Amino acid sequence: MKITRLAFIVLLTFFLIGFTFAQSSDTLLIYYSIDSIGVEWEFQNDIRNYLKKDVQEIKINSYTDFLGTFAHNQQLSQKRANLVKKYILSQDVPASAITECKGNGVHQFSSYENRRNPDDRGILQHRVSKVVFIYKEEPEVKEIVEEEIVVEEDTVEEVVIPIFANLTEENLIVGENIVLENIIFEGGTPYFKPESENALRQLYLAMKNNPTLVIEIQGHICCQDDGLDGWDRVNQNNFLSVNRAEAVYDYLIKYGIEAERMSYVGFGSSNKLYPEERNAFEENHNRRVEILIIEK
Repeated sequence: MKITRLAFIVLLTFFLIGFTFAQSSDTLLIYYSIDSIGVEWEFQNDIRNYLKKDVQEIKINSYTDFLGTFAHNQQLSQKRANLVKKYILSQDVPASAITECKGNGVHQFSSYENRRNPDDRGILQHRVSKVVFIYKEEPEVKEIVEEEIVVEEDTVEEVVIPIFANLTEENLIVGENIVLENIIFEGGTPYFKPESENALRQLYLAMKNNPTLVIEIQGHICCQDDGLDGWDRVNQNNFLSVNRAEAVYDYLIKYGIEAERMSYVGFGSSNKLYPEERNAFEENHNRRVEILIIEK
């Protein structure tokens, strides 16, 4: 029995719209020294690169770490947001494109207890402006919707939910690794890009639906030939692959997965899939997170 053309179009359109939205924005994280508000040249360069695309909307949200008083941090975070906006406007961007420019005071996770770097009185990753560049979407969905497509009913499940197809009961095999290819990080940081959400949710659902599953989260980096780990410009240490693996661990903890079911480790650049990267494809595949199935 075949499903109707209308039913299939609705399901296919839902999946494609989600994909297009995930690809239509970039997030830039701008970091600050204690009490500073200026946008350093490296972040100015990042802003200019993002503005080369067809930007439709820009949102700016700025934060401080836990140092200082409430009133001081509210003012400081707003000053940071205002200066980011000022620099963007200096690049001939119309003011109407900036739909949000907000100082949010202290970052919600910022506290003395959450410090990781003893050389930093506060927390660098919380002294940040988050700038979201939203681009105009390509009108590709309409052409696909108009196609006359029919699918056999017994294949509908594979078409509708390909996002979660990698992590199934059948391929969760003890002792084997699963590569999470779509977990993408901001360069030199353990912060996820928005495009990573589907793969992270896929892993979360696998852990939730298999309550006896125990895993090891393994981080890898690209673009180094020495086998060592990379520099993490947020945490100011040479444990980038470890910190990225820990970010996946923290994501799962946040959504209720028990800590005793997980561990994490970083392999730096010692276990590349492509020993000498020749293009962006090979770099992305070396810059990866793998999941080792320990118990099932």
